[in-house]
Amino acid sequence: MGATGLHHHQHRLNASAHNTATAGVDEAEAVSLRVSGVQRENGGVQTHAQQVSSTDALREAVVHIDAVQSFAAQVRLVQTQDDLLGTLIDIKA
Repeated sequence: MGATGLHHHQHRLNASAHNTATAGVDEAEAVSLRVSGVQRENGGVQTHAQQVSSTDALREAVVHIDAVQSFAAQVRLVQTQDDLLGTLIDIKA
């Protein structure tokens, strides 16, 4: 799930940045995005994006903070997987 998790949280960060950047634009012209993810049965995350009608600045701040923290956790997960694989290779060698 490490790589797809990173990909999903990157999409969340991109959508949050987009929504924050277009928050001051006329509502008729602005397109806001919401990103959600579903865990796959065989592992990983399936990311879905949809358009929504309005942007709430407070909600976007919370989404941004959550996405940053989740991305950092996924990075640590990938690093741990890499360390464990390296240890396993050292043991087998």
